[in-house]
Amino acid sequence: MTRTAPGTEDTLEARARFFHDAFARWLAEPGVTIACGRWAEGAISEIMPMGRATLLPGVYDDCFSGIREVRLDAQPHHLHIDFGRVHAFSYAIAPSVCMAFKPSFEVRLLVIGPGGLPSDRWIVSLMLAAPYKDGVLDHPAIVAFFRRAQRDAAERPDLVELQVDPAVRGGPVAPQILAAIAEATGQSSVPSWPEALAALCPATASSADPASDPLCLDMLRQALALRDASLVIFRDRALIEFKTERLDGLHRHEEDGYVSWQIGAQDDHHCHLSLGIVVRVLFSAEPVSCQGGGLNYTVWFLSAGPSGNPYRRDGYFSIVLNRPYTGDQPRLDVIDPVFDLYRRHRHEAWVDADETFLRVLAAGAPKRSEPDGPRPG
Repeated sequence: MTRTAPGTEDTLEARARFFHDAFARWLAEPGVTIACGRWAEGAISEIMPMGRATLLPGVYDDCFSGIREVRLDAQPHHLHIDFGRVHAFSYAIAPSVCMAFKPSFEVRLLVIGPGGLPSDRWIVSLMLAAPYKDGVLDHPAIVAFFRRAQRDAAERPDLVELQVDPAVRGGPVAPQILAAIAEATGQSSVPSWPEALAALCPATASSADPASDPLCLDMLRQALALRDASLVIFRDRALIEFKTERLDGLHRHEEDGYVSWQIGAQDDHHCHLSLGIVVRVLFSAEPVSCQGGGLNYTVWFLSAGPSGNPYRRDGYFSIVLNRPYTGDQPRLDVIDPVFDLYRRHRHEAWVDADETFLRVLAAGAPKRSEPDGPRPG
């Protein structure tokens, strides 16, 4: 889920109000295009407001309070957006077919996905219509783009992020982009990419020290020791499972100053994970079809930003129990060690548990046919 800045009112109305104001500021810019849809899904429609569009105030209450209407000057065409379904204002720089695969500069309205979880999908984005002049990056326009990103991130650090595609970071336009970020953030020298991202959106930049061990290291070692469990990595159209009993531990590798972590033996099935991006561990228990409607007991290792998981945006990987039931009865010999793991680490600031897990922890593991278990009161 999205983070909430300390002291920030975190309600649907408050989030919609921020998205409304930020979107309205962009609409006032003459060089902005509203894009609806995604090329990956076959079509995009483009609306050219030319700085003369109006974002009408909300007129509905409760769960519909995020709905807004974009009216175009002297035109019957209009657009409805539900800011209540938006979870992030994502400033994105990525190669674009519209720019002959040079980087485009966009603000994507990322929406809530299945299960009410944040996703990487967007249905509306705001694009700089002409970020290049005569094939060269328009420096003043890009500086203004980053200044707006910095302003929005300062106002609601929990709702604003900056994503730069790896192809852009290593591409020919990268030095010009970094120079624009330096000017926008008042830096005297051109920053590295980590420094640039931290200056613009400090709340979403990684604070991990690459020389130090990942915070989740000890927790992961213990989770890999859980019986009858799997290490699960879920990506678009790919679900990878490693039975933990077949994995030969966790191994640290260092080459030319770069540290990586390998799970499993070199001469057997194994994987490499960037454990430094894990910022939170979540213990979860939720009914799923693969357990016949019973609870899936999961230890989630979560990233600060998108991880590639199409179901859970921050779900980098997880450790999941394979068979937590014998018939209708819970297998306490494999479930109780998950509870014990949570109890050992629950006082860590980066460890959390969902509501169902905490209820089951207190009341005891339910039968498969009663996934919700007894409720207090």
